[in-house]
Amino acid sequence: QRRVRDLSTTKTMATAMSGGAPPMPYSLFLGFVHRNIPPLGFPVTEMHVTGAFWGLAALWTATDFYGSSLLVTILSLVYPAWMSYRAELTGKYPVQWIAYWIIFAAVYMLEFLQFLIEYIPIYQTFKLAFFLWCMYPCANNGSVLVYNNALKPALAALDQWIGSMKKKQSVEFPKDD
Repeated sequence: QRRVRDLSTTKTMATAMSGGAPPMPYSLFLGFVHRNIPPLGFPVTEMHVTGAFWGLAALWTATDFYGSSLLVTILSLVYPAWMSYRAELTGKYPVQWIAYWIIFAAVYMLEFLQFLIEYIPIYQTFKLAFFLWCMYPCANNGSVLVYNNALKPALAALDQWIGSMKKKQSVEFPKDD
């Protein structure tokens, strides 16, 4: 009974923490844990599962083990792609996801400077932490702050420069008849 009660309080806590939204899809995994693993002396909650997952992901990327770059790419694509899909279904396009994809493209463009990136220790871990900060579901997360304070002014200056290039008159040479 205690295991069932702990699982139900976990769902209640998750619902309360998310502001009434349905709980995250950890319930299947938590059900498996509660059925198959002997009691640990404390209830295994979503926070434990989430912490263990991100801890292992950070350890994997920090050691630059096989596939760490692929892991970071997948983790930085799946949730934002899903949330962008849901935004498209509702017809609302929050600035967070538009800014996230611009930042995502900028980071992957900068990765072409491989000769600089290879000298940054635990680069993949920093990149994973940065993308997690950018996709965190709150009003002023990383993507909104980075976009508004760094990328938006740079893109506005680039747009103005491109606009000024269009306004310049081209030189035409006289035709020889």
